[in-house]
Amino acid sequence: MKAIVKTTIGKVEYTFELEEQSELDTLHKAAALANPPDFCDECENSPEQDGFKLVSNKDKENNIYVNVLCNRCGAKAKLGLYKSGGYFWKKFEDWKKQN
Repeated sequence: MKAIVKTTIGKVEYTFELEEQSELDTLHKAAALANPPDFCDECENSPEQDGFKLVSNKDKENNIYVNVLCNRCGAKAKLGLYKSGGYFWKKFEDWKKQN
């Protein structure tokens, strides 16, 4: 099974094409990517107010992080990865850079 997911974060529309061996895995990933967080738990921002943007980075160990960033307060909602495969979104949390 193939799934094409379109979602908008901030001013950018993203299109994801997914195809996993299991149809349920495809649907699971499609559901997570199609529903990014749209309410900041830290400052109560929403897309209709100051909005959000999709950001990513790599650390020194080449771990990749994908987050939805609140344009108002800088809080991040992280895209988590299940050990068994698949994704989930965490709630927005105030983010302070670690040294």
